Amino acid sequence: MLVSCAACNSTAPLAPPPGPHRSAVGEPRQSIAASKPSVGAKPSKGCGKPAGPVGERQVAVGSQTGLYIVSLPKAYDPAKAYPLGFAFHGRTRSHKDCQEADCGGFQQALSEEAVLVYMQSLREPGDTGSGWERPAERASNLQFFELVLGQLEADYCVDEQRIFLAGSSSGGNFANLLGCLHGDRFLAIAPVSGSLKDPPSCVGAPAALVIHGIDDSHITLDRGEQARENYRRRSGCSEATTPPLSEMHAQVRSARDQKPSVETLACVDYAGCAKGSALRWCEHSYGGWDNSTHGWPTVGGQVIWDFVKALPLPLPQPP
Repeated sequence: MLVSCAACNSTAPLAPPPGPHRSAVGEPRQSIAASKPSVGAKPSKGCGKPAGPVGERQVAVGSQTGLYIVSLPKAYDPAKAYPLGFAFHGRTRSHKDCQEADCGGFQQALSEEAVLVYMQSLREPGDTGSGWERPAERASNLQFFELVLGQLEADYCVDEQRIFLAGSSSGGNFANLLGCLHGDRFLAIAPVSGSLKDPPSCVGAPAALVIHGIDDSHITLDRGEQARENYRRRSGCSEATTPPLSEMHAQVRSARDQKPSVETLACVDYAGCAKGSALRWCEHSYGGWDNSTHGWPTVGGQVIWDFVKALPLPLPQPP
């Protein structure tokens, strides 16, 4: 699988530097449709009810206030159980940055297909930045996620069998952490420039799409490979890939080394994975932060959605 942009210059940043952000625009609550929830889905408690608010919402997390943005399809039908997708921002960035720029293509590719959520990580006292997975911030952000997920399932019609997580950098680390701690609850995990340092005991084997920049100096390629290997072992995949991993890597390396370099994303699929536990590994040469290929390539959202929408429904669950 290859996505390339021969005319693009990879020295261009993926997103603008931190600065003022536009406010999320709210939309009116939707009316209840007369049809029944979609067949084959596991509808949440919010199905058949008027939709909750659209735009920025908040929830109390201990002594803090957690902020998150909800995006619904324009033709949202409260009787249709939609996929539910989370995208987590990178360190020092925000939920608005992720939706508007940093998480390239996620909003554009999925906005009419799924209920989308962008959370703002909680900041502990004394923190100089805003991230997800460090020891001092981990517990509060895990609690925050649980509260948001519960609120979403209560206020919107989502398919509890099609919940998937994506994230960039620190947000990719957090997606990996959730995919380890609660892997039996998610259809797919899609970390971008993420790692899984010192993983705890993992449960479940969600499908995984692991994306990493070939020259990433912030979270190096080998750390992304370690996260990939965690998914491979859990999913029972062999080491064989289509196309061969070495050929794909050489392809992206060549694109990166051209002058000017060519912005390319290429992927391999692992063989022998358990049903519903597909594993895809992608490398890219998009410039990213500091022109280091660190970050979310602009085609990332479409690549993630193409992977997720092709996954089979999970095996039937007991009543």
